[in-house]
Amino acid sequence: MLLMQTARPEPPAGMPAGPGAYFRLNSGGWMSLKPAVVADMTAKGLELFVDTGGYTSLGAEGVLKGAKSAARIPERRPVFYVRGAVSPDDAMVIRLDQKQSSRNFETSSADATSGNKGGFKEKDISKTATVVFSDGSFSLTPERELKAGEYLLVFGYADRGFDFGIDADKK
Repeated sequence: MLLMQTARPEPPAGMPAGPGAYFRLNSGGWMSLKPAVVADMTAKGLELFVDTGGYTSLGAEGVLKGAKSAARIPERRPVFYVRGAVSPDDAMVIRLDQKQSSRNFETSSADATSGNKGGFKEKDISKTATVVFSDGSFSLTPERELKAGEYLLVFGYADRGFDFGIDADKK
């Protein structure tokens, strides 16, 4: 029996050793993304869900405080580097709905799948490509350029996410 194993690439030089999500700056330094704090989760359709014994969809709206994330990413197609107890299979970039003093997202049990455990709305998900490194860390890159706005890098569910924003191009 012949067993073949594909060699995984080494993580980039200088990548921080601690668990977390990182972005490499043009200067060669690293920006550490802070875990997103979901300030409020409001159930939607709970009464109908209970009345029907679970035959309807259960939704939720999550709220992150502040109109903008403190982490500003200068690229439209950023490469994130992730280390820690999360799976690249659960990684997604979710576009947040920007309000005057918050950033919101919606989930629905009807939208939950093995590839979208959190049940995020399909219209808000940016597909990504991942590369797993020899030490188990990985990189994550959106398949397409992201529009200016606010985002959540999640690993299955919103409570395992990192928020960031991309500013509009200066003219």
